[in-house]
Amino acid sequence: MKNSKMNNKPLFIFSIIFYITALIFMVIGTFNDLQITVSLYNPDSLFARLFEGFGAFTYWSIWGPAFTIIFLGRRDLNESLNIIGKLIPAVRPVKNTQHKAYKIFNFILKLITTIGFFVLAVIGWKKLIENVIKNVLFMLGKDNLSQAFYFIFCAFFAAAAIFICSKIDKSKLRKIEALALAGVLFGIFLKIVEMLKPITNRVRVREMIAYSNGFLNEDGLSEGRYSPLKSDMAQNTDFSAFTPWYRMGDDMGIYNRADSFPSGHTSCACASFLMYLPALAYERAKRFAPIALLSAAGYIAVVGFTRLIVGAHYLTDVAGAAIISYSFFLIVYKIYDKFTEKGIIG
Repeated sequence: MKNSKMNNKPLFIFSIIFYITALIFMVIGTFNDLQITVSLYNPDSLFARLFEGFGAFTYWSIWGPAFTIIFLGRRDLNESLNIIGKLIPAVRPVKNTQHKAYKIFNFILKLITTIGFFVLAVIGWKKLIENVIKNVLFMLGKDNLSQAFYFIFCAFFAAAAIFICSKIDKSKLRKIEALALAGVLFGIFLKIVEMLKPITNRVRVREMIAYSNGFLNEDGLSEGRYSPLKSDMAQNTDFSAFTPWYRMGDDMGIYNRADSFPSGHTSCACASFLMYLPALAYERAKRFAPIALLSAAGYIAVVGFTRLIVGAHYLTDVAGAAIISYSFFLIVYKIYDKFTEKGIIG
């Protein structure tokens, strides 16, 4: 990537401001987490409910487009060995491509990548399409559609997306492929953040409100999200299960969701930082790179704020998720920068 040091300057300044701001919120939340969430609690807020349903859109939208592009960029055996050779010099392409063994391995590789990446593309588009439709139907009070419908529809959708994108020029496709791979890597990192949630065992505010006010599911556990809770119910709630972010919680076996830290919606919203990469990849778009960072930060702030309003998270959940996820983004950016600069991908 050209002028890498110049590109790093706005990112460096933004990163310092982002971390300082997030750390300030972590400190404030450490001493006032419960009070802040309870004071903001308003489950009737349509604005907050919309972001609860669709705030993770940026994360859902990674997989389908990324695997569609990766499917189109699949390579034969020698091309793959050539890329590996840039990372591991000892690996060399096969000289005799007419050898029977090479043809067999090449056929197997193409078969596996064709089937594998198409399946991943279908699953990726399903994650986006199903989540959007499911949340729209939920807000309209309708039942969700069957899994069979989603798989069949998304298989046709993925095939159509592949056909349309196949018209992209090969050289342009390689640059987009690098962005797609960066998106998948960041998506995997965000999934790791999601996996941290059950470990902390931190009980959500709305789960305590639901249990104290008699809103239980069929298993006798609290049901915070899908119950008709009201903001004044917080006055009749036992918040003794609250724990600070740095201590393991104890849900006492009565709460449905004891996985508050870190905020999953906030980490998913951090996928919007991926807008920064195409802004750097294309010369005409580079002036929009700072705007991409600021827009992503603004979106994350809105998503995080709405998580407090619906009682799903605390301030430290949001700030902690932002710090962890943004750190992962910087790792992905550094890998993308080095790989494209050395011509390994893109």
